[in-house]
Amino acid sequence: MTSRNRWFALAGAAVVAVAQVGVQLAGAGPAAAVTGIEKVTSPVSSIDSQQTHTARAECPAGKWVIGGGGWAFAVAAADSAKVALVQLVPEHRTDGTPDSFVVTGTETTATMTGDWWVQAYAICASPSGLSGYQLERSQNSATSSPPELEAVAVCGSRRAIGGGARIVNPGRDVALHMSRASGSGDIFRASAHEDADGYAGNWTVDAYAICVNRPAGYQVVTTPSAESGSESEKIAFAECPSGTRVHGAGAAISHTAPGGVSLQVVYPANALDYVQAFAVENTPVSQDWDFIVSQAICAS
Repeated sequence: MTSRNRWFALAGAAVVAVAQVGVQLAGAGPAAAVTGIEKVTSPVSSIDSQQTHTARAECPAGKWVIGGGGWAFAVAAADSAKVALVQLVPEHRTDGTPDSFVVTGTETTATMTGDWWVQAYAICASPSGLSGYQLERSQNSATSSPPELEAVAVCGSRRAIGGGARIVNPGRDVALHMSRASGSGDIFRASAHEDADGYAGNWTVDAYAICVNRPAGYQVVTTPSAESGSESEKIAFAECPSGTRVHGAGAAISHTAPGGVSLQVVYPANALDYVQAFAVENTPVSQDWDFIVSQAICAS
């Protein structure tokens, strides 16, 4: 990992068949500006050499989750390519407990013995500005093939204001390649890929979409990285236009990328003005794996 990105990490720390599952939480109506928006940063997970780490960023009482992101970070530079994100999940609760954004990372090799951690970021807002709020997710059956799977959560006439992705049973062998909205925001996509050695276990990937009636100033900004060859690391930044703020965050690796590369960072900035995405080769990849993209879902 570049020294720039490792410093930024520390600063940040101080298609398969889809069955839609949705919970309607507010009736359809004219879209309003989202109000009370704020970013919540979780504590860093435990810092050790466990195979997986999970962190949860909880929204303040009375606010609903609208988006979020996560960071997987190895303490030693020599281990920087040995961790990956496998879960970026928004959770809306109806039992009186807080909404949250849950992030899980995994080691990508059993030879990883160094300490590492993950951190979660939730973007939260007041329900009064979330007309038509609905959390959609795909629900797919686990399989041992093919080596790459995609899932889609659909908003229909609403727009995705945020979303996420989750790999079920990734082991150390499957990593996220995509967690982002379409250009129009009508769907939210997720994809994951087995590593170059393949994976005998059964696994799948699910997509999550936080859907609302189109807010004022809504637009999806997707920006590619400058790197587009066989670089071992790629970084991209997507900025919201003046007068808008980040409501949801996403990132993706090119669909032409092989196994052995993964997303490590989907980071909405503290000021909610941009989103950073970062991806690495977990094992050396000789072929070009094109650019990655960072995505900011913006609204007034």
